Amino acid sequence: MNSAHPNTETKVYSLSQVARSIRKALERATANKSWLVKAEILSISEGIGKKTVYLDLVEEAEGRQNAKMRGIIWAGAGQNILAELGDEAAQILKPGSEVVFSARIQFHERYGLALHIDRIDLRFMLGELERRKQITTARLKEMGALEWNRKMAVPTLPQRIALVGSAGTSGFRDFCTKVTEHPDRFRVRIEAHQSSVQGVSAAEELAAGIRQAEATQPDLIVLVRGGGGKLDLDAYNDFELCLAIARSSVPVWTGIGHESDLVVADLVAHTAWKTPTEVAVGVVQRFEDASLEVDALQAQLEHLAQTWLVERHREFESHWERIGSASRHALNRQRLELQNLSRLLHIQAPALIERHRHTLREMRSTVARAGAHSLENAAREIRHCQQRLRGASSRHLAEQKLALAHFKRTLDAIGPEKTMQRGFMLLERNGEVLSRV
Repeated sequence: MNSAHPNTETKVYSLSQVARSIRKALERATANKSWLVKAEILSISEGIGKKTVYLDLVEEAEGRQNAKMRGIIWAGAGQNILAELGDEAAQILKPGSEVVFSARIQFHERYGLALHIDRIDLRFMLGELERRKQITTARLKEMGALEWNRKMAVPTLPQRIALVGSAGTSGFRDFCTKVTEHPDRFRVRIEAHQSSVQGVSAAEELAAGIRQAEATQPDLIVLVRGGGGKLDLDAYNDFELCLAIARSSVPVWTGIGHESDLVVADLVAHTAWKTPTEVAVGVVQRFEDASLEVDALQAQLEHLAQTWLVERHREFESHWERIGSASRHALNRQRLELQNLSRLLHIQAPALIERHRHTLREMRSTVARAGAHSLENAAREIRHCQQRLRGASSRHLAEQKLALAHFKRTLDAIGPEKTMQRGFMLLERNGEVLSRV
């Protein structure tokens, strides 16, 4: 540039000149008017209404910041904002809240660009919230999703409960306390699935919590959040969260906000309770009803058992009386029969004894005759055996004599004398007869 215009003097601006130019251009463009702006509060200092409060405001989409600016609320404007918001001020003016506010856009030479907030437009925020809520409800109704989860059967006694919410909130604690500290100490296992309940990421975290809880296959999923402003409950109007609830294969019970609050999540849930405590009461009531039913059945069973015992006792007494009567009758009959037999024996005993004596005498005579005959036969047999024994002995002796005579002749033939006579001789050596050579 210097080479093209060697004689042109270069203009250099000071930083304050640039800053003043920006401020004046911005003032001309905005005419110092207030603008409605929507942003999320990233951080906010304390003391609103008492001193100047500074905010960091952001706009995010898909996890990235599209814009970031500084906000200022002067003490006077803070007092007006607190008066307008009332009890919901603390719930709205905190990190994570998405707000719509009226602000003047100003630039300061030393502090830069800032939004000077003078009012929180709650009506616009609530109107936008209601519009989104109606759109979400219409979409779900068109899909038929409002009835899906209601078709899931809730076990009579839901002993495994998946609790989705923020463990640090009062609603979360109220539910756990009501269920676990019941006087009857019902056996209920609560598995917590932590998620944010407000802020930009709350709806996404809650939907993820519902899906994680469903994966564990509990008996019941409970979604709770304590009281808050309508803006704080906006996460429960999110379409994706409500669709996750509707599609859950496990029944989902909700207890969100106060009694007057109604969010879209309540419309798609299996059962919507007014508060977290009422959800706990609903769970405990099932166990109490079952306990009462068991007690009633026990009382009925005891009554039936007592009635049965009384009836059996009466039957036993009746049978006992019958047995006693029959026994006495049988004893009398047996006693009478014994008396009759005694009389018969007294009459017939002498004749029977005489008859048996005669029989014994006959048996004695028969035995005597049979014994004599047996002895005679035995004697005859003995004599016959003696004769046979003497004959056999004589023959045996004769045979033995013949055998001895034959042995004698054999010995005489082979004796030493006969052997020497046939030419044999004895050989001796050193006075001993040789038996081999």
